[in-house]
This record gives sequence, structure tokens and C-alpha cells, in this order.
Amino acid sequence: MTTAQEIITILVVVLGTMLTRFLPFLIFPEGKTPPLYVTYLGTVLPYAVIGLLVVYCLKDAIYSPLGCL
Repeated sequence: MTTAQEIITILVVVLGTMLTRFLPFLIFPEGKTPPLYVTYLGTVLPYAVIGLLVVYCLKDAIYSPLGCL
């Protein structure tokens, strides 16, 4: 990869990161209340993600009689 391609790649990644960071603040300004589904997802999704991560981590676990898991 040339130096110009590397710089362009870095700029695209930086712009993509900045867009995803600033977009919620542009869509939902401070004085405006978010829609009900966004509030609902904000209360439900953290527990769902934790449950998903626990199941994913334990899916390949080996259960032995010696008590490893």
C-alpha cells in the first residue's frame, strides 16, 4: 500500500468513527425527547446483550465431573 492509500484509509476510518459518535447527538438533540422505542431499547438491550454474551461464551465449554465448569 502506498503512503497516499494509507492516509486515505486512515481518514476514512476517522470519518466513519466520528460519524457514528456524533450522529446520535444530531438525531436526538438535548431538548428533544427520544421516541418510545428508543427508550424501550435503552432499557432492554443491555440485559439482552449480557445474556447473549454469557450464552456465547459457554457454548463450547466442556463440563467435566472434576468441577472445571
